[in-house]
Amino acid sequence: MSRKIIHEMHEEKISGGYLVLIRFTLGMSFFTTWLSNLAKGAFSRSGFIDTVSYFIDHPDHVITPFDSVIRNIVFPNASLFGLTWFFLELFISLSLMFGIFTRLGSLIGAGSTIILALGALGVDWPWTYGLLFIGFITCALVSAGKWYGIDFWLKEKIPQKVMLFVI
Repeated sequence: MSRKIIHEMHEEKISGGYLVLIRFTLGMSFFTTWLSNLAKGAFSRSGFIDTVSYFIDHPDHVITPFDSVIRNIVFPNASLFGLTWFFLELFISLSLMFGIFTRLGSLIGAGSTIILALGALGVDWPWTYGLLFIGFITCALVSAGKWYGIDFWLKEKIPQKVMLFVI
Protein backbone atom coordinates (compact mmCIF):
# COMPACT_ATOMS: atom_id res chain seq x y z
CA MET A 1 0.00 0.00 0.00
CA SER A 2 1.21 3.47 -0.75
CA ARG A 3 1.61 6.15 1.89
CA LYS A 4 -1.15 8.18 0.29
CA ILE A 5 -3.67 5.34 0.64
CA ILE A 6 -2.70 4.74 4.28
CA HIS A 7 -2.99 8.48 4.96
CA GLU A 8 -6.46 8.51 3.38
CA MET A 9 -7.53 5.59 5.56
CA HIS A 10 -6.59 7.61 8.63
CA GLU A 11 -8.07 10.92 7.53
CA GLU A 12 -10.65 10.74 10.33
CA LYS A 13 -7.78 10.95 12.85
CA ILE A 14 -8.68 7.57 14.35
CA SER A 15 -6.17 4.77 14.25
CA GLY A 16 -7.83 1.75 12.72
CA GLY A 17 -5.17 -0.78 13.66
CA TYR A 18 -7.08 -2.03 16.69
CA LEU A 19 -10.25 -2.29 14.62
CA VAL A 20 -8.45 -4.40 12.04
CA LEU A 21 -7.31 -6.70 14.83
CA ILE A 22 -10.83 -7.04 16.26
CA ARG A 23 -12.38 -7.43 12.81
CA PHE A 24 -9.89 -10.04 11.65
CA THR A 25 -10.04 -12.00 14.91
CA LEU A 26 -13.83 -12.20 14.75
CA GLY A 27 -13.65 -13.22 11.10
CA MET A 28 -11.09 -15.93 11.79
CA SER A 29 -13.06 -17.27 14.73
CA PHE A 30 -16.15 -17.67 12.55
CA PHE A 31 -14.07 -19.10 9.69
CA THR A 32 -12.44 -21.76 11.86
CA THR A 33 -15.86 -22.60 13.30
CA TRP A 34 -17.22 -22.86 9.77
CA LEU A 35 -14.38 -25.21 8.78
CA SER A 36 -14.93 -27.31 11.90
CA ASN A 37 -18.68 -27.54 11.27
CA LEU A 38 -18.05 -28.42 7.63
CA ALA A 39 -15.67 -31.23 8.63
CA LYS A 40 -18.17 -32.58 11.21
CA GLY A 41 -21.06 -32.47 8.74
CA ALA A 42 -22.97 -30.01 10.94
CA PHE A 43 -24.59 -28.31 7.95
CA SER A 44 -26.42 -31.45 6.79
CA ARG A 45 -29.93 -32.10 8.08
CA SER A 46 -28.95 -34.74 10.62
CA GLY A 47 -25.72 -32.98 11.57
CA PHE A 48 -27.53 -29.70 12.15
CA ILE A 49 -30.17 -31.39 14.32
CA ASP A 50 -27.48 -33.23 16.31
CA THR A 51 -25.46 -30.05 16.87
CA VAL A 52 -28.44 -27.99 18.01
CA SER A 53 -29.87 -30.86 20.08
CA TYR A 54 -26.65 -31.09 22.07
CA PHE A 55 -27.29 -27.64 23.49
CA ILE A 56 -31.05 -27.67 23.99
CA ASP A 57 -31.13 -31.22 25.40
CA HIS A 58 -28.16 -30.64 27.72
CA PRO A 59 -29.13 -31.05 31.42
CA ASP A 60 -27.79 -27.58 32.30
CA HIS A 61 -29.65 -25.80 29.50
CA VAL A 62 -32.04 -23.09 30.65
CA ILE A 63 -35.38 -23.63 28.93
CA THR A 64 -36.59 -20.52 27.08
CA PRO A 65 -39.41 -19.77 24.63
CA PHE A 66 -36.68 -19.96 21.98
CA ASP A 67 -36.57 -23.74 22.54
CA SER A 68 -40.10 -24.14 21.20
CA VAL A 69 -39.08 -22.18 18.08
CA ILE A 70 -36.16 -24.55 17.60
CA ARG A 71 -38.28 -27.68 18.08
CA ASN A 72 -41.33 -26.54 16.08
CA ILE A 73 -39.81 -24.45 13.28
CA VAL A 74 -36.09 -25.13 12.98
CA PHE A 75 -36.03 -28.93 13.34
CA PRO A 76 -38.77 -29.63 10.76
CA ASN A 77 -36.87 -27.38 8.32
CA ALA A 78 -33.36 -28.45 9.36
CA SER A 79 -32.07 -28.80 5.79
CA LEU A 80 -32.97 -25.20 5.00
CA PHE A 81 -31.60 -23.88 8.29
CA GLY A 82 -28.39 -25.91 7.95
CA LEU A 83 -27.80 -24.56 4.45
CA THR A 84 -28.61 -21.02 5.59
CA TRP A 85 -26.21 -21.32 8.53
CA PHE A 86 -23.54 -22.63 6.15
CA PHE A 87 -23.71 -19.47 4.02
CA LEU A 88 -24.15 -17.09 6.96
CA GLU A 89 -21.05 -18.33 8.79
CA LEU A 90 -19.05 -18.18 5.57
CA PHE A 91 -20.29 -14.67 4.69
CA ILE A 92 -19.64 -13.32 8.19
CA SER A 93 -16.12 -14.73 8.27
CA LEU A 94 -15.08 -13.58 4.79
CA SER A 95 -16.72 -10.20 5.26
CA LEU A 96 -14.74 -9.49 8.39
CA MET A 97 -11.45 -11.04 7.32
CA PHE A 98 -11.30 -9.08 4.07
CA GLY A 99 -13.18 -5.98 5.20
CA ILE A 100 -15.85 -6.20 2.52
CA PHE A 101 -19.45 -5.28 3.39
CA THR A 102 -18.20 -5.14 6.96
CA ARG A 103 -21.17 -3.38 8.51
CA LEU A 104 -23.62 -5.90 7.03
CA GLY A 105 -21.43 -8.85 8.02
CA SER A 106 -21.04 -7.46 11.54
CA LEU A 107 -24.78 -6.95 11.99
CA ILE A 108 -25.51 -10.47 10.76
CA GLY A 109 -22.76 -11.73 13.09
CA ALA A 110 -24.33 -9.89 16.05
CA GLY A 111 -27.73 -11.41 15.24
CA SER A 112 -26.32 -14.92 14.88
CA THR A 113 -24.46 -14.49 18.18
CA ILE A 114 -27.76 -13.69 19.91
CA ILE A 115 -29.31 -16.80 18.37
CA LEU A 116 -26.34 -18.92 19.49
CA ALA A 117 -26.50 -17.46 23.00
CA LEU A 118 -30.23 -18.20 23.31
CA GLY A 119 -29.70 -21.76 22.08
CA ALA A 120 -26.79 -22.42 24.46
CA LEU A 121 -28.16 -20.68 27.53
CA GLY A 122 -26.76 -22.39 30.61
CA VAL A 123 -24.51 -24.77 28.66
CA ASP A 124 -21.72 -22.49 27.47
CA TRP A 125 -19.99 -19.63 29.20
CA PRO A 126 -22.31 -16.64 28.53
CA TRP A 127 -19.53 -14.07 28.30
CA THR A 128 -18.23 -15.76 25.17
CA TYR A 129 -21.34 -14.62 23.37
CA GLY A 130 -21.31 -11.24 25.11
CA LEU A 131 -17.78 -10.52 23.94
CA LEU A 132 -18.57 -11.68 20.41
CA PHE A 133 -21.64 -9.44 20.36
CA ILE A 134 -19.68 -6.40 21.59
CA GLY A 135 -17.00 -7.03 18.96
CA PHE A 136 -19.56 -7.30 16.17
CA ILE A 137 -21.42 -4.16 17.26
CA THR A 138 -18.13 -2.25 17.50
CA CYS A 139 -17.17 -3.29 13.97
CA ALA A 140 -20.62 -2.35 12.68
CA LEU A 141 -20.76 1.06 14.36
CA VAL A 142 -17.33 2.21 13.20
CA SER A 143 -17.46 0.42 9.85
CA ALA A 144 -14.19 -1.36 10.52
CA GLY A 145 -13.70 -2.33 6.87
CA LYS A 146 -12.62 1.24 6.07
CA TRP A 147 -9.20 0.42 7.53
CA TYR A 148 -7.14 -2.01 5.48
CA GLY A 149 -10.22 -3.55 3.92
CA ILE A 150 -11.98 -3.70 0.58
CA ASP A 151 -14.66 -1.34 1.93
CA PHE A 152 -12.13 1.50 1.65
CA TRP A 153 -12.21 1.20 -2.13
CA LEU A 154 -15.93 0.42 -2.35
CA LYS A 155 -17.02 3.54 -0.46
CA GLU A 156 -16.56 5.64 -3.60
CA LYS A 157 -18.42 3.21 -5.85
CA ILE A 158 -21.53 2.52 -3.73
CA PRO A 159 -24.30 5.11 -3.27
CA GLN A 160 -24.30 6.86 0.11
CA LYS A 161 -27.73 5.49 1.15
CA VAL A 162 -26.67 1.90 0.52
CA MET A 163 -23.25 2.45 2.07
CA LEU A 164 -24.80 3.31 5.42
CA PHE A 165 -26.09 -0.26 5.83
CA VAL A 166 -23.43 -2.22 3.97
CA ILE A 167 -20.03 -0.61 4.44
